[in-house]
Amino acid sequence: MELNYAYPLEPEWEIEDITTVVAFYTAVETAFVNGIDRQLFLNQYHDFKQIVKSKAEEKQLTKKFLKSSGFDMYIAVKAAQTTSKKRVGPLVKR
Repeated sequence: MELNYAYPLEPEWEIEDITTVVAFYTAVETAFVNGIDRQLFLNQYHDFKQIVKSKAEEKQLTKKFLKSSGFDMYIAVKAAQTTSKKRVGPLVKR
């Protein structure tokens, strides 16, 4: 994993879409590094899913994000969806 990496973005996204997706990527990073409020994370994921509607596209972005950053979006989302705690993380990378 590199310290500086590019977020996977799609060229057809509008500025607002990019802002929303980057906010979710940041939430994933925060979940792994420091932990994050569960409801805030789930809200960010919900907003992300308004942009990335298909499961296939989400899987592609998850794979690209994992490859560039080392953070697994799937693990963070699953942790947020399955816990009853108020916070998610800090999470352990695979």
